[in-house]
Amino acid sequence: MKKILIFLVAIILTTTVLLTFVGCGESFSKNSIMSQINNNLGWHEGGTEVCTYDVFNKENVKLGEYTSTMTTVYNQSVSISTSSESVNPKLNNFTGYKFTSTMSATLDDKTAEKVGYKVMEKVTESYASNKLEPKLSYTKTVKDGKVEEIITSYETKKSNVTFIIDGVTSTDSAKYSASAFVVDNSFLYQFARATTLSSSVSIVAPTYNVDSSQTKNASFICSYASASNIVLKNKFVLNKSFSETIGSGDVSGEINSGAINSGYSEVSGDVTTSDADASGNVTVTYSKVLTSSIPVVRCSFTTTTTFPASGSISCMISTAQMKMQGDNNFVSRVVVRFVEGDITYDLTSVNFTR
Repeated sequence: MKKILIFLVAIILTTTVLLTFVGCGESFSKNSIMSQINNNLGWHEGGTEVCTYDVFNKENVKLGEYTSTMTTVYNQSVSISTSSESVNPKLNNFTGYKFTSTMSATLDDKTAEKVGYKVMEKVTESYASNKLEPKLSYTKTVKDGKVEEIITSYETKKSNVTFIIDGVTSTDSAKYSASAFVVDNSFLYQFARATTLSSSVSIVAPTYNVDSSQTKNASFICSYASASNIVLKNKFVLNKSFSETIGSGDVSGEINSGAINSGYSEVSGDVTTSDADASGNVTVTYSKVLTSSIPVVRCSFTTTTTFPASGSISCMISTAQMKMQGDNNFVSRVVVRFVEGDITYDLTSVNFTR
């Protein structure tokens, strides 16, 4: 029962935890981080990216669906609507990224009985500069009709938090050192994909205790590591070359664009073939691959604290550009899987449009 509660708390809190990343070595200097963010996310300018995921528990039972959207905003005034007329935060002349997400999950009867609710819905909306400096974020969670809202705004060395719990409003704040690199957890995985750190870093997380409408610091370790390919339910086109050898008895006619065994090429001329070897075998090389096996790097955020939950949060980031079959635009460093305790989110589609 304790594990189930912890893992479900992780679902609820993951996109409402404020993480402050503190530098550790040259690989985490602010200038280095800003350069990485620009290189890995800068191509999104003027476009919108939408990723959808299936949500599973540890028994691999589908609980629901999750959608994450990232778009760019240029010199606009933006505002967030809440259930309270007196709480309507705004940003004037904002330029940067807008992140939104939605999730709907239905728990099995046994789990619902233990945690006290069966249906959960969640939405987030947040804004960050082109350097991923957080400016404003909003999270709304509805559990069997009970509504919890958290609004966080940022100023120098301090975040200001407003809680609206079933219509009751309260406030709190948390301070940070001037050297801290702050990331709102509503776009934590976007930060993970935008950075390519070479060593582990210590992080400080003022986390939200919704029941008491308070924040408290927690220690995390952020680290990247190589990982094996992961297999998803759906196939994606990878912008990655792939070669295979076809035996002399299997070669018939001209080899051209299209699927040959597990290889895939969308454009005529994207398939090249070698001359036959002494045995008549031919090596075929494709510039793209249609596959459900995705090469990834793993980014982990771990903590030993018991508040608000112990356990591990991690995500898998594709090392190859990818897109859906038939789409025009490839997407870089897609988060193809993220794990919160025993809850897994697996990518089912990705789309980028301008």
